[in-house]
Amino acid sequence: MPFILRGRSSEYVELVHHAQASSLQVTELVHYARGGWAGYDELVHVAQAGVAEVVELVHVAVARISPAAPVPVQVIYGTIPITVRADTDVGHALSVSYSDDGSGPTATVTLPGTTPPSGDTLSLRVTTVGSGGQVGTAPDLSSYEIRTVYTAQTLDLDDQYEVKDTPGAPSVTVRGYSLAASRLGSVRLPELVSFAARPTPRPPSSAPCSSRPRPQQQSVPSVVAEAVRAAGLTLTFGPYSDPLTGEHWTEWRTPYSTRGKSPQQVLQDTYLAIGWHAIIRRVGGSTLLYVLPPGGADGQLNLSGHEVQAGGTRRRETAQLPATVTVKGADVLVDLPRLTDLIQLSPDPTSFEREVRPNMEWIENRRTADGKGETILTFHKEDGRITGTYSVTVQDVTVQEQVNGKLVTKPFGKVLTAEESTESTYHPACRDQLLRQVTRKRSWGYTVATQTSSTTVGKYGYLGGWNAGDPLGDEQETVEQGWSAEGWLQYKLSRSRKLSSTKQANPEGELRERGPLEAYEYVERVRLETYRPDGSGWVVQWWESGGQPIPIYDAESLDAVRMGVRGGSVVSGMDRMDAAPPSVTCPDPCAQRKRAVPNVVRLAVQGGREGTDVERTVTWTDNRQKLIQYGRWVAQDLARRETASRTLLIVPDLPVGTLVSPKDSRGPRGVVQASGFEIRGGGGSSSVTLRVAEPVAASPVDDLPDDPVHRDIVLFRQIGGVTVDAFTGQWNGSEPIFKRRFVAVAGTQYPTPLDELEWIDDPRYGPTATGNYGQETL
Repeated sequence: MPFILRGRSSEYVELVHHAQASSLQVTELVHYARGGWAGYDELVHVAQAGVAEVVELVHVAVARISPAAPVPVQVIYGTIPITVRADTDVGHALSVSYSDDGSGPTATVTLPGTTPPSGDTLSLRVTTVGSGGQVGTAPDLSSYEIRTVYTAQTLDLDDQYEVKDTPGAPSVTVRGYSLAASRLGSVRLPELVSFAARPTPRPPSSAPCSSRPRPQQQSVPSVVAEAVRAAGLTLTFGPYSDPLTGEHWTEWRTPYSTRGKSPQQVLQDTYLAIGWHAIIRRVGGSTLLYVLPPGGADGQLNLSGHEVQAGGTRRRETAQLPATVTVKGADVLVDLPRLTDLIQLSPDPTSFEREVRPNMEWIENRRTADGKGETILTFHKEDGRITGTYSVTVQDVTVQEQVNGKLVTKPFGKVLTAEESTESTYHPACRDQLLRQVTRKRSWGYTVATQTSSTTVGKYGYLGGWNAGDPLGDEQETVEQGWSAEGWLQYKLSRSRKLSSTKQANPEGELRERGPLEAYEYVERVRLETYRPDGSGWVVQWWESGGQPIPIYDAESLDAVRMGVRGGSVVSGMDRMDAAPPSVTCPDPCAQRKRAVPNVVRLAVQGGREGTDVERTVTWTDNRQKLIQYGRWVAQDLARRETASRTLLIVPDLPVGTLVSPKDSRGPRGVVQASGFEIRGGGGSSSVTLRVAEPVAASPVDDLPDDPVHRDIVLFRQIGGVTVDAFTGQWNGSEPIFKRRFVAVAGTQYPTPLDELEWIDDPRYGPTATGNYGQETL
């Protein structure tokens, strides 16, 4: 407590200093006296100590000055000395060292005696008593405010301790910490997301869309709250609103899992990813986890300049501010291009229309391979599948035959030679599962004796009348297939009926007397194949039966006079298959295929360190406005700032996250980033690190993909490649912008419209497909 003597009437002034010593027997008292009036005064210090715990020290200061006229003595008092006392629930503490940076407090406490405290926690109460500043003008102690400051902490006790067996003054030192803070990073969580723990069963493709269960949703805040609760903490946002209110993860769309993660990892994936920060505090019997926005604070304390020890450090931090902040959200789902709107833009509109329209019929004419005739083809398309094809071939035929030793030539102009049709039936809920297919083939032959007849043929929009000759071939095959619920082929049943002989009236008569050829005998066959797994592979078991054409010979001449068909032939067997039977993955008829567009928001940060970028990923939202807000929070969390470290003469209640405001012009300002205090022998001081961040300006900019591999939707084929609907990386609000680009494709197998094609922008050849393409199975 300094005194300034500006004048005095006596040569001697007596100063009395009251001090309280510690309970230790060995005590070192050090007193510094400094004085002098322009070098003419001499101060004499006499200190006398007794043996009692409370000692009165009498300081005698003697001033010898040159003879002068007596003048009044003016005494200006200093502040009342600050004393700090630390008490615990097991008694007075000899010393305390405490620190907290927001991730949980730690402390070292020394207690008298050799027995460490029992129990799992230690309650610590610190009382600071001292002057709060001058409140009046009277030159005595009554003009000063006597201020008492309290701070209290509850710590979890570590099982480690240290005992000092000093003779007459034994002590034990224990360590306190936050068990919840430790568990925040060490606990391994079970699955807290409902749809990850109990997924919704996929309904069969035959189930009506209206009766199907909807995908589950899980609230993001509820998962985080439950995760931190597993560490012994309660989630709170202080005076702020939860920034993720209403956000949720959706099954099949935006999945998330907590299995095997720590609560700290869940925080990293959510609130910390968007620039908010977490602070641990013990309040009463609960440990709270405060999640606060960048620069946000909970609680306020005013400090004056006289409560701050002179000196300290200040530093300006700018290196952490990036030039850009990139936030990746859930993919944006957009409708696939409407191919029917692009028919007239395609290189071959006629072919493209037949390919992309789900329901239509059309006719094609093609020349035969020998160039002497033509084949008329018709197609029937239903629900995107060609379910019927028909073809008929007509051509000029000329035959020659030896008749009675003469070569007879007979021409036939534009007559039927072949007809074929196929009808296919697919599963209504799984268009890749062929249920039934019927194939019919007919052919006609011509000789010099053939008498043609007019025959009407046609199907699927085509109908024509042509001359036909003798029946040469007539067969029909029917295939029926059954599929398992998993999509693999269970059985295949094939039935065939084939013309094996014909008959003719007067076959050995004159040409004009011979009758027309007519169908006579047919051979029918049935084959059943069943497929099943046997644990080490696949086995096929088959049965086959049907008629056998047997020639009948004349007993005398041994000439074949006719064919006899005998039935009842049965063969069967079982073979091990080299590969699994055919299988298909049925698309969900209730699901509409969408295109997934990478959803990336990039913000340019004003004044950020050139060439640096900070990237964050959030999984629960595709809302670009929210991603922009998240990016701005991240930028503000990394803002340029001034960090000041100060030592206080008092030990106030100053938890991390408190906003410190100045009481006067010399008072400190900022949000507490770290705090601590040291207490020993009735004295103490506290330290605090304060941070004041500058506002950050961040604005969205176009994100041009830096990944060399692109994935885009094929629109239509062209010579040498395909045209794709390429994503430009630009957005019109929340709508992505696409641009058509030609991509070269090697080989003969081109991707089909609406396939997703992977391609690169080759510096030598331009956009070039990598060979990977297909459609996502829904």
